[in-house]
Formats: sequence, structure tokens, C-alpha cells
Amino acid sequence: MLFLLWAALLPGAAAAPADTDTVKMVEFFIKAPVESLPADHIDEFLAVDSDFLPQKMRVKFKAKKLELYTLKQLAHRKKYGTIISAEETCEVPHEAKSGEIDLLKMVGYQEITEDEEQWVQQKTKCSERKMLCEFTLQIVDENVGTKNRKKVRRRYFLYCKNACDPLYVLVGAHRAQADGKQTDFYGVGSPVCTN
Repeated sequence: MLFLLWAALLPGAAAAPADTDTVKMVEFFIKAPVESLPADHIDEFLAVDSDFLPQKMRVKFKAKKLELYTLKQLAHRKKYGTIISAEETCEVPHEAKSGEIDLLKMVGYQEITEDEEQWVQQKTKCSERKMLCEFTLQIVDENVGTKNRKKVRRRYFLYCKNACDPLYVLVGAHRAQADGKQTDFYGVGSPVCTN
């Protein structure tokens, strides 16, 4: 008996698979559009540990989970308006962040350039940390180069699929202006961080 308990606690011990009802719920959540998900089961879905799911479901599960956390972040920002306090001790929401570029693109994140990210910082007076906390900014450090000469390239992403992050709307307006198109968005409800 003690041997079985000891074996189960070893770091390499296999996790018990999720029960059939949990797997069915996760399958439903993965396939269903966000707007048709049962609100009373979202917390139950978010509490599932991907390590207990079948291997083939894990990527899609992580994508749906990230999308739900992202939409929650956007709803929070919309509820509290466009003025953001200067508090720099904000907690970057771990659940709403991913270091996987393919996963970000699958969910609906769009890539922006480093210049655009810096332009948004100047336009909104928000620090990078504030954009990570209060908005959907994702930063992925990607290793590029050869085996002997590795370099790190930073890539920036903002969410824009079913709804768009206000920062991404600013980037879109900036791009349109750079292309010579007129835009009336500037100064109309754009987010601002107070100092």
C-alpha cells in the first residue's frame, strides 16, 4: 500500500485521466461558439487541468481557455471605462497570457510591430506593464538565429476577433492614417493612463 502511494507521488507518475463527463464538457466548450456557452458552467470549464485531458484535446482546450480569459479582460476594461489609474503594481493576469504564437493566432490575436506598441504607449501614456495588466497585450520572446548566434526577437500581439481591444483599434486607426486614409477615431474615447 505504501509503495503504491509512493509511486503515485513521484514526479514522473502519470496523472489520472479526466472522467468522461469532464471530457464531454470540454469537447462541447471547444466546439461551441463563445456566445452560446452556458454561463453557469464556465468556471467549471476554466478549473479543468489540461494535464488530465486526452493529448489531442489539450491545444484546443488551452485556446478556448485563453479566449475566455481574454474576453473577460475586455469586459472588465469596458466596464471601468477609458481612464486607467497610474497604479504600477498591477498584477499581470497569468491565465490570460500565453507564450505560444500559434495559440495566440488561433484565438484571435493580431500581431503589431514594436514601433506600433511604442506609439500606443505614447498615445495612451500607459506603460507596457499597464497594457499587459489592463488590456490584452501579449509579448512573446522568440529565439531566432543560428545555434551558435542566438538572438531574441520580441513579438507583440493584441486581441481582435469577436471584439477588439481598444489598443488594437488605436493601432488600426494609426495604420489607416499612415496609409493616407482619414480617420475620426483619434481623441474619441481612446484609453488614457493617468500619472
